[in-house]
Amino acid sequence: MKNDEQLGRQVVGFEEAVPSGFVYLTIFAAIVALTGGASRYDEVQVVPLRFLSALLIIPALYYLNIRIVREGRVLFTLLISYILIVALQLLPLPPVLWVAPPGRDAVSELDMLLDQAVGWRPLVMSPLRGWNVLGGVIVPTTALLLAVVFKASALTLLRLIAFLGILNAALALFQETGFFGGGLYFYEVTNKGSPVGIFANENHSAVFGACSLLVVTSLGLKAYGARVSGWERFIYPIAYFLILFAALIGGSRAGLAASFGAVFVSMAMLALALNWFRARSHSEQASKVMEGRAKAIFVCAFATVFLVAATFIGLDRAPAFQDIASQDNLSDLRLSLLSVIFQMFETHWLLGSGFGSFEQVYKIYESPEMLRPEYINQAHNDWAQFLIEGGLFAGFLMGALLLWLAKAVLKLTSMPATRPDALFWMGLFLIVGAASLVDYPLRTPVFQLVMVWSALALSKDSISLRAMR
Repeated sequence: MKNDEQLGRQVVGFEEAVPSGFVYLTIFAAIVALTGGASRYDEVQVVPLRFLSALLIIPALYYLNIRIVREGRVLFTLLISYILIVALQLLPLPPVLWVAPPGRDAVSELDMLLDQAVGWRPLVMSPLRGWNVLGGVIVPTTALLLAVVFKASALTLLRLIAFLGILNAALALFQETGFFGGGLYFYEVTNKGSPVGIFANENHSAVFGACSLLVVTSLGLKAYGARVSGWERFIYPIAYFLILFAALIGGSRAGLAASFGAVFVSMAMLALALNWFRARSHSEQASKVMEGRAKAIFVCAFATVFLVAATFIGLDRAPAFQDIASQDNLSDLRLSLLSVIFQMFETHWLLGSGFGSFEQVYKIYESPEMLRPEYINQAHNDWAQFLIEGGLFAGFLMGALLLWLAKAVLKLTSMPATRPDALFWMGLFLIVGAASLVDYPLRTPVFQLVMVWSALALSKDSISLRAMR
């Protein structure tokens, strides 16, 4: 068994060659960044996004073989299972089967009022939206195939995610300053005047920024551990504060909370990594020097982050913090949806209402007291919406994914060299999971791309650790 120092050089080090398909991955990341920041089905960017994704899947399919599929079998199995569930919901059913599941009474009554015969219908209660969901699967499918076929390393995937995070933060800062006459917004339906970055929704941009903080922290620690020279040692601290600035000037309360959580996790990652660097020093004198240097780095990093955040808050330059301090969160619309969501889940938990159908099905359960000028297009609780639309089979799929992620993260906690990585992955998935309790970030293609690549990178880290034993 190799010792921690040898393991650290191989797992944490930078001795990985850039994969031959790096150009394909970069082009695809740029396409998704420019066209995949919205969750709405009717955004015009959906057309070029899916068309270009379909084009880029061609070289991936050309080089695909059984051995490659076997290497990513878990993620391929989960993705194919999801596609099958969506596709099966679109199969037409005879009337006797279609009306059998609960929740179809309102449609049957409407047929009777219109004196219309009940014909063959798919299980999904909004077929057009269901087809849209099936078409949208092209983005995560292309993301997975390109990364697996061209053997992208975990390091390469994280660098591309960091690039998206930096681009999102830089664009958000330009939007906040009003450069280019406020024309830096990519989508027609968006939070104009707010720093949304490459997204249409300010909350999604802020949560993505929090995830990016953890990614650049992980990359920075890897660069420090490998003792590389040049831009690797300087770009990640600069990127960290750029992303932090963008988070602080935003108006998203959930995003600000996620960013503070990311800062806490990144400080914990730094402490674990510095402790391991000190422990691997060969001599007592070198260990003492390293310990002093580690303490200095940790104190300086913590003090800098604290002073930056305190300055923004003290100067009233953190709108989200002002909202937290002044608003009554109990009046938030999301809380008023809980009773309706529970009722919908109670009805559709077995077979689901069909992916993409939430907006239409919600209107069946909406009470007169819930009527307001704003319309509800998502549940603002993606965990519940996934179960409402997908039913019991979707619940099994979700449980399998969570179990696989937890198992992979736990493997990384077994060695001191990889514990900072374990904390990174835990923090990343917890932020996205917590954000999905009050929002729907994974409905955007950008987040779908990032989560697929993150899961694949975690898988590669876990496999590398097993190979080192």
